[in-house]
Amino acid sequence: MKIQESIKGYTYPVLALLSTIGIVSIAFSLLPIANWHRIQNDCIERTIAFEGLPDKVWSCNGGGN
Repeated sequence: MKIQESIKGYTYPVLALLSTIGIVSIAFSLLPIANWHRIQNDCIERTIAFEGLPDKVWSCNGGGN
């Protein structure tokens, strides 16, 4: 019975640690998207050659020849 009690004692902390590691890894995987978002917003704000938002987004994403 001592083995089962020790397993029960460690189950919740281990699960909490695993979920925390999962959340942190997801947060780190989103950093490149956040960086791209900042660059896109900066480009859209600086673009004066086009009037509408879709045209500015198109231009910032490399559209046109």
